[in-house]
Amino acid sequence: MSSVGLRVWTPAVTAIFVAANLACAYYIVGVAPHITQYEPALVQGLAIGILCLGLGQVLQFVLLGEGAPTGKFGSGAGTQAGRFAIDAALPVNIAWWTMEQPSFLVPAVSLFAYWRAGHAFHPGVAMLGLFMLHYLQRAFIYPWLSRGRPYPAHAWISAMCFTACNGTMQANDLLYGPASHLSWSSLASPRVCAGAALFLCGMAANVHADWVLRNLRKPGETAYKVPRGGLFEYVSGANFVAEVFEWSGYGLVCLSLAPLAFSAFNWLGIGTRAIVTHQWYLDKFGGEYPAGRKRLIPFVW
Repeated sequence: MSSVGLRVWTPAVTAIFVAANLACAYYIVGVAPHITQYEPALVQGLAIGILCLGLGQVLQFVLLGEGAPTGKFGSGAGTQAGRFAIDAALPVNIAWWTMEQPSFLVPAVSLFAYWRAGHAFHPGVAMLGLFMLHYLQRAFIYPWLSRGRPYPAHAWISAMCFTACNGTMQANDLLYGPASHLSWSSLASPRVCAGAALFLCGMAANVHADWVLRNLRKPGETAYKVPRGGLFEYVSGANFVAEVFEWSGYGLVCLSLAPLAFSAFNWLGIGTRAIVTHQWYLDKFGGEYPAGRKRLIPFVW
């Protein structure tokens, strides 16, 4: 299936889009703000679910040699993944905007409810701010700069569920969990400073990699090109690797269950996508592809 064959805004897709966004809006407004105490069973359950999802993507990689069937891997460009893509899709910018919003909005309403209840701010609030900073950019800036293939509807609705669950897990753990007992002086520790630096550098590299990919081809061009500059000089999937590093820094800063689970998920899910991307470039460009670029870890592998 090619991207040309994707059916965008069919009546069925429109109905699913409206229903899913209404359900998500109800959760954000009517449910998330009322989770006002630490729920360890909820956090643990969501953490296990996210880790299982990551392991499922590793299993897909091991069995099929491929990552999630979106982007070029969801439109027949891969060897197997095109078989898993469906032809119902959303415009890419609308898809990214709506499916990434819950990761920002759920913590935002949870933080507002926390403040309205008169709780004192603590280091967990600052840690949650790192998570929200990424998704402020990812949900409200990145989509409107993006150009690309329509986004498969099944992947979109799955991503919306994931971001709502992840936003809930991060907010509950960092607002009400162990981080609420930390002192502000703990933010000055070498571990936290190193993690924050890794997070910010990873985010900057991720934004830069997206810019490189966005400007890789001139208007009207369709042929794939080798991306160059920044982290792309060291790894093939710089946008993926940068995000893996970013969330590793986040986990290092927080050292709490929800951030660590999300960090591990990125190594499992996005990490395998970076590996697949490296192989795709090798298959596509052969001997013309820069030999020094690595799969996942610069200079190493």
